[in-house]
Amino acid sequence: MTMDIKKIDEQVNEFKNYTNQYINSADEKTVNGYKDKQAHSLFVMDEALLVDAIFTEYNESFKKLLALESLFHDIGRFEQLKVTGSFRDNELRDYYKNMDDHGDLGAIVIKEHGLLENLIPDVRLYDEEVMKVIKLHSKVNDDLLNGIMRDYILAFKNYDLKELFLSSKSEKEKDILTKVNTSIIQDVDRLDIFRKIVKGIWVPMVTEDRIDPELFELFKQGKLPSMNEIKAAGKWNANVGHLVRMSFINQMSLVPVLMKIRNENLIEKVYNASGNDIVKPAYEYAKEELERAIESSEDGIVVNKRR
Repeated sequence: MTMDIKKIDEQVNEFKNYTNQYINSADEKTVNGYKDKQAHSLFVMDEALLVDAIFTEYNESFKKLLALESLFHDIGRFEQLKVTGSFRDNELRDYYKNMDDHGDLGAIVIKEHGLLENLIPDVRLYDEEVMKVIKLHSKVNDDLLNGIMRDYILAFKNYDLKELFLSSKSEKEKDILTKVNTSIIQDVDRLDIFRKIVKGIWVPMVTEDRIDPELFELFKQGKLPSMNEIKAAGKWNANVGHLVRMSFINQMSLVPVLMKIRNENLIEKVYNASGNDIVKPAYEYAKEELERAIESSEDGIVVNKRR
Protein backbone atom coordinates (compact mmCIF):
# COMPACT_ATOMS: atom_id res chain seq x y z
CA MET A 1 0.00 0.00 0.00
CA THR A 2 1.67 3.23 -1.18
CA MET A 3 -0.67 5.87 0.31
CA ASP A 4 0.36 8.03 -2.64
CA ILE A 5 -1.51 10.42 -4.90
CA LYS A 6 -1.25 9.77 -8.62
CA LYS A 7 1.28 11.71 -10.67
CA ILE A 8 0.08 15.00 -12.13
CA ASP A 9 -0.06 13.75 -15.73
CA GLU A 10 -2.14 10.79 -14.55
CA GLN A 11 -4.45 13.19 -12.70
CA VAL A 12 -4.93 15.15 -15.91
CA ASN A 13 -5.85 11.95 -17.76
CA GLU A 14 -8.42 11.06 -15.08
CA PHE A 15 -9.85 14.58 -15.26
CA LYS A 16 -10.14 14.57 -19.05
CA ASN A 17 -11.63 11.07 -19.14
CA TYR A 18 -14.31 12.13 -16.66
CA THR A 19 -15.15 15.55 -18.12
CA ASN A 20 -15.06 14.34 -21.74
CA GLN A 21 -18.09 12.22 -20.91
CA TYR A 22 -20.07 15.42 -20.40
CA ILE A 23 -18.61 17.08 -23.51
CA ASN A 24 -19.28 14.09 -25.76
CA SER A 25 -22.92 13.79 -24.66
CA ALA A 26 -23.67 17.53 -24.61
CA ASP A 27 -26.13 19.35 -26.85
CA GLU A 28 -25.40 22.56 -28.75
CA LYS A 29 -26.53 24.74 -25.83
CA THR A 30 -24.16 23.28 -23.26
CA VAL A 31 -21.15 21.87 -25.10
CA ASN A 32 -19.19 25.12 -25.06
CA GLY A 33 -19.89 25.54 -21.34
CA TYR A 34 -18.36 22.14 -20.64
CA LYS A 35 -15.36 22.85 -22.85
CA ASP A 36 -14.80 26.21 -21.16
CA LYS A 37 -14.87 24.66 -17.69
CA GLN A 38 -12.49 21.92 -18.75
CA ALA A 39 -10.01 24.47 -20.12
CA HIS A 40 -10.48 26.70 -17.06
CA SER A 41 -9.74 23.82 -14.68
CA LEU A 42 -6.55 22.92 -16.52
CA PHE A 43 -5.52 26.58 -16.44
CA VAL A 44 -6.15 26.85 -12.68
CA MET A 45 -4.00 23.79 -12.05
CA ASP A 46 -1.17 25.13 -14.22
CA GLU A 47 -1.31 28.56 -12.56
CA ALA A 48 -1.53 27.07 -9.07
CA LEU A 49 1.66 25.13 -9.75
CA LEU A 50 3.33 28.29 -11.08
CA VAL A 51 2.36 30.14 -7.90
CA ASP A 52 3.74 27.22 -5.89
CA ALA A 53 7.05 27.55 -7.73
CA ILE A 54 7.52 31.12 -6.48
CA PHE A 55 5.54 30.95 -3.25
CA THR A 56 5.11 27.67 -1.36
CA GLU A 57 7.77 25.62 -3.17
CA TYR A 58 6.15 22.39 -2.05
CA ASN A 59 7.94 19.08 -2.16
CA GLU A 60 6.58 16.51 -4.60
CA SER A 61 3.91 14.98 -2.35
CA PHE A 62 2.44 18.37 -1.39
CA LYS A 63 2.64 19.52 -5.02
CA LYS A 64 0.56 16.56 -6.19
CA LEU A 65 -2.11 17.37 -3.59
CA LEU A 66 -2.26 21.01 -4.75
CA ALA A 67 -2.49 19.85 -8.37
CA LEU A 68 -5.38 17.51 -7.55
CA GLU A 69 -7.31 20.12 -5.56
CA SER A 70 -6.82 22.85 -8.18
CA LEU A 71 -7.57 20.62 -11.17
CA PHE A 72 -10.79 19.31 -9.62
CA HIS A 73 -11.84 22.51 -7.83
CA ASP A 74 -14.74 23.07 -10.28
CA ILE A 75 -15.66 19.43 -10.83
CA GLY A 76 -19.18 20.15 -9.57
CA ARG A 77 -19.74 22.54 -12.47
CA PHE A 78 -20.11 19.68 -14.95
CA GLU A 79 -22.92 17.97 -13.07
CA GLN A 80 -24.40 21.40 -12.32
CA LEU A 81 -24.68 22.25 -16.01
CA LYS A 82 -26.10 18.83 -16.78
CA VAL A 83 -28.78 19.06 -14.09
CA THR A 84 -29.70 22.77 -14.12
CA GLY A 85 -28.65 23.86 -17.61
CA SER A 86 -26.64 26.79 -16.22
CA PHE A 87 -23.77 27.75 -13.92
CA ARG A 88 -25.97 29.89 -11.64
CA ASP A 89 -25.42 28.62 -8.11
CA ASN A 90 -28.75 29.92 -6.82
CA GLU A 91 -30.54 27.45 -9.10
CA LEU A 92 -28.79 24.49 -7.45
CA ARG A 93 -31.05 24.84 -4.41
CA ASP A 94 -34.01 23.91 -6.58
CA TYR A 95 -32.42 20.51 -7.22
CA TYR A 96 -30.34 19.79 -4.11
CA LYS A 97 -31.30 20.50 -0.51
CA ASN A 98 -28.77 22.15 1.82
CA MET A 99 -26.42 23.00 -1.03
CA ASP A 100 -25.13 26.56 -1.31
CA ASP A 101 -23.03 26.42 -4.46
CA HIS A 102 -21.00 24.37 -6.93
CA GLY A 103 -18.24 23.83 -4.36
CA ASP A 104 -20.65 21.85 -2.19
CA LEU A 105 -21.75 19.83 -5.22
CA GLY A 106 -18.13 19.27 -6.28
CA ALA A 107 -17.23 17.75 -2.92
CA ILE A 108 -20.07 15.24 -3.35
CA VAL A 109 -19.24 14.51 -6.99
CA ILE A 110 -15.54 13.79 -6.45
CA LYS A 111 -16.43 11.33 -3.70
CA GLU A 112 -19.58 9.66 -5.00
CA HIS A 113 -18.50 9.41 -8.64
CA GLY A 114 -15.44 7.39 -7.65
CA LEU A 115 -12.88 9.99 -8.64
CA LEU A 116 -11.01 10.00 -5.33
CA GLU A 117 -10.59 6.24 -5.51
CA ASN A 118 -9.08 6.61 -8.98
CA LEU A 119 -6.81 9.50 -8.00
CA ILE A 120 -5.65 8.06 -4.67
CA PRO A 121 -6.17 4.32 -5.15
CA ASP A 122 -4.91 2.77 -1.93
CA VAL A 123 -6.10 4.86 1.02
CA ARG A 124 -8.74 7.37 1.99
CA LEU A 125 -6.28 9.41 4.05
CA TYR A 126 -6.64 12.65 2.06
CA ASP A 127 -10.31 12.50 1.05
CA GLU A 128 -11.61 14.94 3.65
CA GLU A 129 -8.86 17.44 2.89
CA VAL A 130 -9.61 17.40 -0.84
CA MET A 131 -13.36 17.70 -0.28
CA LYS A 132 -12.86 20.54 2.21
CA VAL A 133 -10.77 22.61 -0.22
CA ILE A 134 -13.26 22.04 -3.05
CA LYS A 135 -16.06 23.23 -0.76
CA LEU A 136 -14.15 26.26 0.50
CA HIS A 137 -12.88 27.53 -2.85
CA SER A 138 -16.32 28.91 -3.74
CA LYS A 139 -16.92 30.62 -0.39
CA VAL A 140 -16.06 34.13 0.76
CA ASN A 141 -14.27 33.58 4.05
CA ASP A 142 -12.50 36.46 5.79
CA ASP A 143 -10.90 34.01 8.20
CA LEU A 144 -9.21 32.07 5.43
CA LEU A 145 -6.00 34.10 5.51
CA ASN A 146 -5.65 34.10 9.28
CA GLY A 147 -2.74 31.97 10.35
CA ILE A 148 -1.08 31.71 6.95
CA MET A 149 2.50 32.42 7.89
CA ARG A 150 5.80 31.84 6.17
CA ASP A 151 7.02 29.72 9.08
CA TYR A 152 4.33 27.12 8.49
CA ILE A 153 4.85 27.12 4.73
CA LEU A 154 8.57 26.61 5.22
CA ALA A 155 7.83 23.79 7.66
CA PHE A 156 5.94 21.89 4.95
CA LYS A 157 9.26 21.38 3.15
CA ASN A 158 10.34 19.12 6.01
CA TYR A 159 7.14 17.08 6.07
CA ASP A 160 6.13 14.04 4.14
CA LEU A 161 2.45 14.47 3.25
CA LYS A 162 1.60 11.00 4.52
CA GLU A 163 3.31 11.64 7.87
CA LEU A 164 1.50 14.96 8.25
CA PHE A 165 -1.91 13.35 7.80
CA LEU A 166 -1.12 10.32 9.95
CA SER A 167 0.07 12.45 12.86
CA SER A 168 -2.39 13.34 15.62
CA LYS A 169 -0.22 16.32 16.62
CA SER A 170 -0.35 18.26 13.38
CA GLU A 171 -3.90 19.63 13.29
CA LYS A 172 -2.65 23.22 13.13
CA GLU A 173 -0.38 22.44 10.19
CA LYS A 174 -3.21 20.64 8.38
CA ASP A 175 -5.49 23.63 8.92
CA ILE A 176 -2.84 25.96 7.49
CA LEU A 177 -2.36 23.65 4.50
CA THR A 178 -6.11 23.80 3.80
CA LYS A 179 -6.07 27.59 3.99
CA VAL A 180 -2.97 27.99 1.83
CA ASN A 181 -4.19 25.68 -0.93
CA THR A 182 -7.68 27.18 -0.91
CA SER A 183 -6.24 30.71 -1.13
CA ILE A 184 -4.00 29.77 -4.05
CA ILE A 185 -6.92 28.18 -5.91
CA GLN A 186 -9.27 31.10 -5.24
CA ASP A 187 -6.75 33.66 -6.47
CA VAL A 188 -5.74 31.87 -9.67
CA ASP A 189 -9.43 31.10 -10.30
CA ARG A 190 -10.13 34.84 -10.13
CA LEU A 191 -7.05 35.57 -12.22
CA ASP A 192 -8.40 33.46 -15.07
CA ILE A 193 -11.77 35.20 -14.83
CA PHE A 194 -10.08 38.62 -14.78
CA ARG A 195 -7.97 37.80 -17.83
CA LYS A 196 -11.09 36.72 -19.72
CA ILE A 197 -12.91 39.89 -18.67
CA VAL A 198 -10.03 42.07 -19.89
CA LYS A 199 -9.71 40.13 -23.14
CA GLY A 200 -13.44 40.34 -23.76
CA ILE A 201 -13.92 44.08 -23.26
CA TRP A 202 -16.06 45.27 -26.12
CA VAL A 203 -14.38 47.99 -28.21
CA PRO A 204 -15.22 50.76 -28.91
CA MET A 205 -16.45 51.70 -25.44
CA VAL A 206 -15.48 55.37 -25.45
CA THR A 207 -18.28 57.31 -23.75
CA GLU A 208 -18.76 60.49 -21.78
CA ASP A 209 -20.73 58.69 -19.08
CA ARG A 210 -19.86 60.00 -15.65
CA ILE A 211 -18.92 57.77 -12.72
CA ASP A 212 -21.12 58.42 -9.71
CA PRO A 213 -18.93 59.99 -6.95
CA GLU A 214 -20.40 57.65 -4.32
CA LEU A 215 -19.45 54.62 -6.42
CA PHE A 216 -15.92 55.97 -6.83
CA GLU A 217 -15.56 56.33 -3.05
CA LEU A 218 -16.81 52.77 -2.54
CA PHE A 219 -14.32 51.64 -5.19
CA LYS A 220 -11.48 53.24 -3.21
CA GLN A 221 -12.71 51.57 -0.03
CA GLY A 222 -12.79 48.16 -1.70
CA LYS A 223 -16.55 48.00 -1.15
CA LEU A 224 -17.92 48.48 -4.65
CA PRO A 225 -21.35 46.83 -5.04
CA SER A 226 -21.90 44.10 -7.59
CA MET A 227 -22.80 44.86 -11.18
CA ASN A 228 -26.41 43.80 -10.58
CA GLU A 229 -26.69 46.01 -7.50
CA ILE A 230 -25.30 49.00 -9.41
CA LYS A 231 -27.71 48.38 -12.28
CA ALA A 232 -30.63 48.11 -9.86
CA ALA A 233 -29.65 51.51 -8.44
CA GLY A 234 -29.71 53.02 -11.93
CA LYS A 235 -26.00 53.97 -11.82
CA TRP A 236 -24.60 51.60 -14.43
CA ASN A 237 -22.88 52.79 -17.59
CA ALA A 238 -19.86 51.77 -19.70
CA ASN A 239 -17.34 53.69 -17.60
CA VAL A 240 -18.74 52.26 -14.37
CA GLY A 241 -18.15 48.89 -16.03
CA HIS A 242 -14.46 49.73 -16.28
CA LEU A 243 -14.50 50.70 -12.60
CA VAL A 244 -15.96 47.30 -11.70
CA ARG A 245 -13.29 45.54 -13.79
CA MET A 246 -10.45 47.39 -12.06
CA SER A 247 -11.94 46.59 -8.64
CA PHE A 248 -11.06 42.95 -9.30
CA ILE A 249 -7.68 43.50 -7.64
CA ASN A 250 -9.47 43.94 -4.29
CA GLN A 251 -10.56 40.29 -4.44
CA MET A 252 -7.00 38.97 -4.54
CA SER A 253 -5.37 37.68 -1.36
CA LEU A 254 -1.88 36.63 -2.39
CA VAL A 255 1.00 38.83 -3.50
CA PRO A 256 2.31 36.41 -6.18
CA VAL A 257 -1.03 36.64 -8.04
CA LEU A 258 -1.13 40.43 -7.79
CA MET A 259 2.37 40.45 -9.25
CA LYS A 260 1.03 38.53 -12.25
CA ILE A 261 -1.67 41.19 -12.72
CA ARG A 262 1.01 43.88 -12.58
CA ASN A 263 3.41 42.06 -14.90
CA GLU A 264 0.67 41.40 -17.48
CA ASN A 265 -0.49 45.06 -17.36
CA LEU A 266 -4.11 43.99 -16.89
CA ILE A 267 -5.16 47.23 -15.18
CA GLU A 268 -3.59 49.26 -18.01
CA LYS A 269 -5.46 47.16 -20.57
CA VAL A 270 -8.78 48.01 -18.92
CA TYR A 271 -7.92 51.70 -18.94
CA ASN A 272 -6.68 51.65 -22.53
CA ALA A 273 -9.93 50.01 -23.63
CA SER A 274 -11.90 52.85 -22.05
CA GLY A 275 -10.20 55.41 -24.26
CA ASN A 276 -11.13 58.40 -22.11
CA ASP A 277 -10.01 60.51 -19.16
CA ILE A 278 -13.15 59.89 -17.12
CA VAL A 279 -11.73 56.51 -16.08
CA LYS A 280 -8.22 57.91 -15.48
CA PRO A 281 -8.65 58.72 -11.72
CA ALA A 282 -9.86 55.16 -11.10
CA TYR A 283 -6.98 53.78 -13.15
CA GLU A 284 -4.39 55.83 -11.25
CA TYR A 285 -5.88 54.79 -7.92
CA ALA A 286 -6.01 51.12 -8.93
CA LYS A 287 -2.35 51.25 -10.00
CA GLU A 288 -1.35 52.83 -6.69
CA GLU A 289 -3.42 50.31 -4.74
CA LEU A 290 -1.88 47.42 -6.65
CA GLU A 291 1.62 48.65 -5.77
CA ARG A 292 0.63 49.30 -2.16
CA ALA A 293 -0.80 45.80 -1.78
CA ILE A 294 2.37 44.23 -3.15
CA GLU A 295 4.89 46.40 -1.32
CA SER A 296 3.13 46.60 2.07
CA SER A 297 2.79 42.85 2.56
CA GLU A 298 4.72 41.97 5.70
CA ASP A 299 5.81 38.58 4.47
CA GLY A 300 5.55 38.88 0.69
CA ILE A 301 2.79 36.29 0.75
CA VAL A 302 -0.51 37.59 2.09
CA VAL A 303 -2.02 40.92 1.03
CA ASN A 304 -2.37 43.36 3.92
CA LYS A 305 -5.92 44.42 3.13
CA ARG A 306 -7.29 47.71 4.30
CA ARG A 307 -10.30 47.48 6.57
